[in-house]
Amino acid sequence: MAKHDKCVIDPASSPVWEAPDGSRTVSPLIGPDECGANEMVTGLWVLRPGQQSEPAIHPDAAEIYYVVSGEGKLLLDDEEYTVKEGMTVYIPQGVVHQTFNTGESDLGYYFIFAPPPGGPPRQEAENWNKIQ
Repeated sequence: MAKHDKCVIDPASSPVWEAPDGSRTVSPLIGPDECGANEMVTGLWVLRPGQQSEPAIHPDAAEIYYVVSGEGKLLLDDEEYTVKEGMTVYIPQGVVHQTFNTGESDLGYYFIFAPPPGGPPRQEAENWNKIQ
């Protein structure tokens, strides 16, 4: 076996988890469980058209989004921003954030946490369904 075979990740071989209400999915790509990365967690997050995420806050980790598809509205605390494909967002630790898909296609983020947030992953804590 190659020394770094877990470092090159094909998202097609990664699990996909769907929220119980079907509004969004997440595919963990890099992290302790996926490839032994303890200093960060990354993945793909998708919000369906017309849907919104729950407000979230990470008191112990900053987060970055790279918008890979779609468009929508992002709330950072009480400030509203438009996001669309190709944009990058930095969310400092402790900032409440929420996304609304205002477009007609999936709104997708490649997300990065550094360091990983404390506690179990959302898909585990909220009993998301493994669909792939």
